[in-house]
Amino acid sequence: MEKINLKKILGIVILGFLFSGNANAGINEPGTGYLNLEKCKGRLKWEHKKLKKIYLEKDRKINVILYASCNAESVSWGSKKGKNLETLHKKAYKSCLKYAKKYMQDEDCYLYAVNEEVVWKYDKAKESTKKKVKSAKAKAELAEAKALEEKQAQLDKKPGRFFEDQPDVNDDYQIHFIYMLAADGKDREYDINGWIEKRIKTVNKKFLKMSAKTKKSNGIGHQFKLDMTKEGKLDVTFVRMNVLKNQLDNTHAPERYVYRYLKEKGFDNSKKVYATFAGFNHRDGNDIGGEGGVPYTVIYTPAVKSYGQPSMDLVILHELFHTQGAAYACGKRTYKGAHVKGSDVLGKGILSAKIDSKNDTYYRHDIEGCPDLAKSVFVTPTAKDSWDPYDVFCRKKKGNFTHPKLYNRHRCKDSNAASK
Repeated sequence: MEKINLKKILGIVILGFLFSGNANAGINEPGTGYLNLEKCKGRLKWEHKKLKKIYLEKDRKINVILYASCNAESVSWGSKKGKNLETLHKKAYKSCLKYAKKYMQDEDCYLYAVNEEVVWKYDKAKESTKKKVKSAKAKAELAEAKALEEKQAQLDKKPGRFFEDQPDVNDDYQIHFIYMLAADGKDREYDINGWIEKRIKTVNKKFLKMSAKTKKSNGIGHQFKLDMTKEGKLDVTFVRMNVLKNQLDNTHAPERYVYRYLKEKGFDNSKKVYATFAGFNHRDGNDIGGEGGVPYTVIYTPAVKSYGQPSMDLVILHELFHTQGAAYACGKRTYKGAHVKGSDVLGKGILSAKIDSKNDTYYRHDIEGCPDLAKSVFVTPTAKDSWDPYDVFCRKKKGNFTHPKLYNRHRCKDSNAASK
């Protein structure tokens, strides 16, 4: 099979332009942009004022350098003080560039001030040329990225793989599953080799068995309603993001990329919740097995696979409970609005094979005005007075849920829920 080097996408524009400026391009080069934005002009004047004060207090025996980057979204800067001007220029530039790359859609930093003098000037011709060069570069990189993505898309086409949610066999509420890779992620074929299907069917059987053992169950447990194909197989959609693994590693909340991308790709059926098996880890590695709420949750597959049995299945079940908004803030033993104090599938940290053992928090709890997982529309058998987690937590339709602590933690992961 033909291989392609997706590392070439580094520096290419994906979910906002990344930063690939030439090394040291801005050292000793005064900025030419017009600082007409108050947040840029004001902040930089303030920073320079502080530096000048230090410079004068030291009787001009040291130098102070300030580099900056400014655009419509933000402003970044880096400053240094000392005796060696050449060294200060390099260090201040490097400091500014670090934050410009992290927080802004800009390629470089430029000299703002040296000692008392502000050297940043507005050069209309130079600024126009710089914008044209930047625009041309961005277009070329975008074209290259698109070509690489199209090539990878062809390699991803494999027998038995689906790139879209398949036609539903019924109109009921159900959980849909996704196998997701980063742009440069290795395809381990978990969607087509049966691994995800086996895990989910096993987890659902454990849910049935464990829930039937709770005090108020009378031996009757629950299972999740799963999205199945007409052939009776678990419907799993393959999704490759246009975000590189190192981008995900460099953000403290990679799940936000996942949820946003799924939303943009049309995974927004309000009668479904979406459980994603990611082919990458959280930047904190195996310490985090997943994260989620309504209607999206992400399971970091490399992490959960490292846990072994039965911990792997407990983490998956834990995340599926989060797609239902559990644990509910109005539960008696709810911990920080999302987990359960003590030993539980929804416990914080170490999990156990117990589902609300005291029936006082999220399952068969009988707390007035508080949601109950046993009555969610996503579980079967379905209660006559069932409720929809999306309606309650995303559309904020309380219905009969009048408990004052219903919304003390935001459990909805869909930022556009109000428009649905």
